[in-house]
Amino acid sequence: AAARLPPGLQARALRKNLFYGAAIDHGVLTSDPAFMARVPAECGMVVSEASFKWAELHPAPDTFDFRQAEALLAFAARHQLRTRGHALVWHQANPAWLEQSLRPDNAERILNAHIARVAGHFRHRLMHWDVVNEAIDPAAGRKDGLRDTLWLRALGPRYLDIAFQACAAADPMALRVLNDYGLDYAAPDQDRRRGALLDLLAGMLARGVPVQAVGTQAHLEGVRRDLDPRVLERFCADVASLGLKLLITEMDVRDNGLPAEIETRDAEVAAHGRAYLEPMLAGRTVLGVLSWGLSDRRTWLDDSFPRQDGLAQRPLPLDGDLQRKPLWQAMAQVFDAAPVR
Repeated sequence: AAARLPPGLQARALRKNLFYGAAIDHGVLTSDPAFMARVPAECGMVVSEASFKWAELHPAPDTFDFRQAEALLAFAARHQLRTRGHALVWHQANPAWLEQSLRPDNAERILNAHIARVAGHFRHRLMHWDVVNEAIDPAAGRKDGLRDTLWLRALGPRYLDIAFQACAAADPMALRVLNDYGLDYAAPDQDRRRGALLDLLAGMLARGVPVQAVGTQAHLEGVRRDLDPRVLERFCADVASLGLKLLITEMDVRDNGLPAEIETRDAEVAAHGRAYLEPMLAGRTVLGVLSWGLSDRRTWLDDSFPRQDGLAQRPLPLDGDLQRKPLWQAMAQVFDAAPVR
């Protein structure tokens, strides 16, 4: 039956020189062959939900464990998929030893050593690195809009420069991305986030920091009504004006607050996804789209943002039975309508 399906999202995206990919959970990779069989049918790229983060890769100061990451790379190689690395620096998913031992006098050495080892290990095998994930948080009250993290406390804002320079040295071919969220809606807090991110990037570029692209996570909320295509088009233009590329890195549409009834819910999620993707892909700044998961069978939202009625979330292109949903159709149609890069 698979052979008779219309081409998958990657095939639709590729016609416009875009890519489509999805985040894959290690548990799914190792235990759900039916799910994994659908990945090459829909995706041209994969990213791991957690296997490239510090907690998995660097469990003790002198220990690196690449087994989970290598399992994803082996799957990708078998199916001729590209892989992205996520993430070299984040304030979460860190091993206990790092939280306990990081100090201003050792932080630069620890950061440089981690990136040299990890990016060096995967040299020439990854398309992108999310070098720094979630660096901004204007609500923290700093003038520069940076998030208060263990790295900021140890090194100040230059931790970003150190990370990007170390990645460029260890794997010059991988696209170097600054990845963040809350950049999607026409709301004052998100205006501030976009402004803080653009200011941060402009400063980094002025200092010669080798940042090459912005990742916008696009964790969307189906109940919201403040998607504004002009705001999204302006954000794309602002990123392009800095000479940077843009990637949609973690898209899903949470359905909290949408009706329980599946048909209605799926239609709302699809409409919201379409309303976001159309303006984002109308220009030529965005290189591609990844969703944070492929099938509703596995989504982080069920743990982090459970529905009040206890029903499973339906935020992704395929349903729990691995069938294409209205969101899949909406994404396919937006890819079909996008200009060629």
